[in-house]
Amino acid sequence: MLKGKISQKTVKDFISKLSFGGKIVWALAIFGLILVLYRYAFGLGAATNLSDGYPWGLWIGFDILAGIALAAGGFVMAGTVHLFGGHKYHALSRPAILTALLGYLLFIFGLFFDLGRPWNLWRAIYSWNHASPMFEVAWCVMLYTTVLILEFAPIVLERYKLNKLLELWRTLVPWIIIFMLGMFTLAMSYSLAWALVMVIILLVWEISMRAGWMPRDKQMPILLIMAGVMFSTMHQSSLGSIFLLAPTKLHILWYTPIIPLLFLLSAIMAAPAMVTFESLMSEKILKHKSRFDLLSDLAGWMPYLLGFYLLIKIADLLGRNVALQTFTMSPQTISWWLEITIGVVLPLILFLSSEIVKTKGGLLWASTLVIIGLVWNRINVAIVGVKVEKWETYYPYWIELFITIGVVAIGLIVFKWAVINLPIYEHEKLSTV
Repeated sequence: MLKGKISQKTVKDFISKLSFGGKIVWALAIFGLILVLYRYAFGLGAATNLSDGYPWGLWIGFDILAGIALAAGGFVMAGTVHLFGGHKYHALSRPAILTALLGYLLFIFGLFFDLGRPWNLWRAIYSWNHASPMFEVAWCVMLYTTVLILEFAPIVLERYKLNKLLELWRTLVPWIIIFMLGMFTLAMSYSLAWALVMVIILLVWEISMRAGWMPRDKQMPILLIMAGVMFSTMHQSSLGSIFLLAPTKLHILWYTPIIPLLFLLSAIMAAPAMVTFESLMSEKILKHKSRFDLLSDLAGWMPYLLGFYLLIKIADLLGRNVALQTFTMSPQTISWWLEITIGVVLPLILFLSSEIVKTKGGLLWASTLVIIGLVWNRINVAIVGVKVEKWETYYPYWIELFITIGVVAIGLIVFKWAVINLPIYEHEKLSTV
């Protein structure tokens, strides 16, 4: 009885300490989990508006396609800091890795209620279908999630002063990566010879660094970063490759032979915007001081990224002789213009204005528009641009919508806990012990 009263009091104290916004987020997270149980109890048909014509809806378009792309900040910042000499951005890499890790874990969680038979998901490990881009995506996601866990591990070990485990981590990680890359090569090529060649090259590389013949980053093994960049770039583009299988179903404004390239470029383009958005929103809500000097410097790259992406999009339309299609009146055309205008052209103008990007508000709005544009693009590809019989339509069922909102709410809760209890922002002291 006493134990029950203590537990009840603990819950009440916890709720009383939450802000109004925090209570809403927790309520949405719990409601989303209840709806997930409903989906499992009664099936996809009772919880979604999906059909044979629209087998992929909100959960694929937003939770997976957009979620994976918005998590690109992890590999972009890790690669920038450790591979391309951008050491000054090191303070931004840990929040980016946290966001990426949460994005991928929530993506995997989302897959379990999106798939009709989620219990078969593990079969991709041994059932090798080289004709399917989803096979490569499955392997890359599994391996990159493992890479993110390995990249995040030092933050936890540092927080709890587990120095011996940290040293063990530094020793073992390169060998783990060599094994992972060897297995990945074997799975993709189905050739033991190529897998052995890959392992031998990586062994020579690692031994050369340990012997001092090549420069070595003692804090973050270079093979770990390289593996993360490789796995990310491959499956970011392969998510676009999936839609190459539907030339008669995807609208001509989005169906293009270079859709894998556009998926990759848009993810890279959105990465600095997502890092900026996360940092400034964390400062607003969680009171963590942002490194505005670094964010402002990072914003200098956005006009080049946005401009290059826009140039490729225009060149693609002209090259396929479908540019005039953008001037026809249809829901797809309107949605395409909104995607390009709001998500690319307008933020490009804002990032080109030195007065705007010198303010936190201006930088936040410009970054937010890029994120909206990327999400809009993925929704267009997965839902708006899909053509089926005229009598078939798809609108997300309210349960689909609130499960998605619940997943996002769970991510926000875990993110808040992490930034409070772990040294995510290295330039600050932890507020709790």
